[in-house]
Order: sequence, then structure tokens, then C-alpha cells
Amino acid sequence: MVPLVFGPTRARHSGRPSKAMPSVDVVWNGNCRDPKIRYRLLSHLHLLATLSDSHLRQEESSLALGVVGDQQATLPRANIETIDQELSGRITISSRISAHPETLITRARESGLSVIEPDGEGTHLIVLDQVRLRGIDFKLFDPEGEHPGAGRMSFVFLECPEYHFLDGRLVEIGEVGSEGDGDVHLQRPCIQLRSYLEDWTDCLFSWIRFFLIGDFWWQRREELQGYADYRDVFGELQTERGSAAAEEATFNAVLETFSQHAEHRAGEANGLALAEKV
Repeated sequence: MVPLVFGPTRARHSGRPSKAMPSVDVVWNGNCRDPKIRYRLLSHLHLLATLSDSHLRQEESSLALGVVGDQQATLPRANIETIDQELSGRITISSRISAHPETLITRARESGLSVIEPDGEGTHLIVLDQVRLRGIDFKLFDPEGEHPGAGRMSFVFLECPEYHFLDGRLVEIGEVGSEGDGDVHLQRPCIQLRSYLEDWTDCLFSWIRFFLIGDFWWQRREELQGYADYRDVFGELQTERGSAAAEEATFNAVLETFSQHAEHRAGEANGLALAEKV
């Protein structure tokens, strides 16, 4: 059987390297209270993170060959961060981790939690004093590397069963002091995404929504962009092969498509760098 590949198997070549691609902000949220489903998702995503890391290491090795005598820069964040930690202190949580922030705020107040009112058109912040986080935060391959701290995907689950309206929600660990005055700030996950991976991200997120987290939501240029088309493809495969086999096969196709995009984009970036030296 021919392996599945989503989207073009090879990016189109124009005969000359393309210039740096613009980026777009992508945001997402979702809620999964079932530990078994969370584990399945994180197991799949670890494969993606490892694949992305292999491309990043290849690029870093090629760049290192051209650096002689430079002082060692400050060590960047690890390409893959596996998160399993319990936090205590003043923890602020953005109400935007939900697709319906107003409902989240109401439930928090009904539960006796403090809610920080925003200044102007800001975001309401829910305050907790203890929480557990489990998940993965990893860097997507970007051969241009213009924003070393950006381009990361966060799939970190909030665990606080005493507040079921927060339990199992996806968050991203923000910078201390980024919002509010808490010791830790948890916000809606987002990524500054290179355009060469835009369509692929729709495929990944559609796969998550179809097979694992039914209320998973994202917005690139539109809400749930591409989902209607991918849902039909996933549904047909699920009928033909069964749910477990379809889930596995389609995720393998997600990985293969990512790798093809990454290899092609790396070649374009290297070609552009060589052209600029001439």
C-alpha cells in the first residue's frame, strides 16, 4: 500500500532559492480530562518533537562548521522540554485558555477563586496557589533561525482535579511577569509559524481534533482552518481500517509530510545563503 502523505509530496521548485518567508501567529486551546488520551497524544507528539530535533541538529552542525573563534553564546532553551512538575505560589492563568473565556471566568468566581480584572481590553486572570503541569514543549524546525526563542509548540496539560473546569486544559508557560504579578503565568499556547508549515499545521491540528480531543480549537487565518477537508479523509480511513489503525497511519503521514517540508525548506535556505555570498 502506498504510504499516505498529506499535501504536496514535494514543494515546487522555481529554479532559484526563495527569499525569507513571512510568519503568521497561530493560537490553539483544548481540554482533555482523560489521562489515557493525554498520554496517547503526548506519545505521538514526542515522535514529532524528536523528528524536528533531528533536523535542527543537522542545521546546527552545518552552521557550526562555519564559525571559528567566536565566543560561545548563551545556551538556548533545549529543543525538547518534557514537563512534569508541581507548582506552588501565585499562579495566574489567562482566561483565553478556553474558547469561551467568559464561561471560565464565571466558573472560577463560583468556585471562590480570585479573578484579576484586566486594564482596558486585556485578559482576565484566574489565580491559583498550586497546580501540576504535564506535557511537552518543543521547537519546530526553522532553518532561518531569525527568532531563536519563538517557533515552539506547547502541549502542556493543567492538572487540578479540584477545579474540573480547569483540569485537563492546554496551556503554555509564559515568562514571569509577562502578565499580572504572579510567580508563574499560564497562557494560551501560540506559535509564530513560518508559512512553509502553515498547511501542515492545519493537518496536525485536524488530526488531534478528529482522533483525540474533540473540542480542540485553533486559529491561523481562520478558525479550524482546513478541518472540514481533513475530517472527510480521516473519516474514510477510519471506516476502512478501524480507529486505531487510522490514527497511527495518519500520524505517520503527518510526520512524513513534515520531514519533506523541512528538508525542502532547509535546501532553499542554504541556497539563499550561498546566493547572498556571491
